[in-house]
Amino acid sequence: MSRPAVLELPARLDPASLELCLGALKSKRGAALDLDGASVERLGGLGVQLLLSAVRTWREDSQPLRLLSPSAALLTGLSHLGVEPETLPIADAHL
Repeated sequence: MSRPAVLELPARLDPASLELCLGALKSKRGAALDLDGASVERLGGLGVQLLLSAVRTWREDSQPLRLLSPSAALLTGLSHLGVEPETLPIADAHL
């Protein structure tokens, strides 16, 4: 079994970065994907919508999508915006 592709999320998941992030997500569709959240410093509402849409899309495609190494800012932003932890599966860093 091959390893999932990894997409590094930008430092700012806000309107200025979302078009590029959306394009990168679209290019990875149809295969397992890990979203590397280690560099995220700021998360806006539209960034959360993009992440939740990606989760739903990958689920509909029967492909796994996981959050890898989420930064404290990313986890805090998700929590502040009401996203439950189980909504975005977090990859075990030791796998």
